[in-house]
Amino acid sequence: MLSAHEFTVGTIGQATPLTLVMPRYHGEESILIAHAEKGPAAFFLSGGDRFRCFESTGNDAWRGLLVPDVRIEVDVKSVFSPDYTVVGPGSVTRENDGLYVVARGEGIRVVTKLTLETDLAPASATAAFSRWSIVLGEGTHKHVLHEVNMASPH
Repeated sequence: MLSAHEFTVGTIGQATPLTLVMPRYHGEESILIAHAEKGPAAFFLSGGDRFRCFESTGNDAWRGLLVPDVRIEVDVKSVFSPDYTVVGPGSVTRENDGLYVVARGEGIRVVTKLTLETDLAPASATAAFSRWSIVLGEGTHKHVLHEVNMASPH
């Protein structure tokens, strides 16, 4: 359940990073707005474009419930080393002072990283995760709004 003050309804062009865009009907998709090199980017969490991204500034074609100020939590049981395993689209990586999600960009083989968080404690190595969640709130007021499992098609 969401309280009325925790969301609005609008377009991805209005959404700032980190906003979860939740579908209103079966033709819309779940989208996470993250930071890209040139500004906000839409990262598809569902549908045929799952794990693809594109710049979202000014885009009024995609709409839904806008849930701003979400947080990302990783499932530590899904951790793996990018030194020994390919980090595919949909994975979250913790490197340097940031948390990133690997996305499919424009083109067949283009892979990019979108920034989820920065200014974290510096890391001297890298870790990747195949399962992670988008949450709102903390403690007893925490809501898990969307779960990502790279092995799952949804």
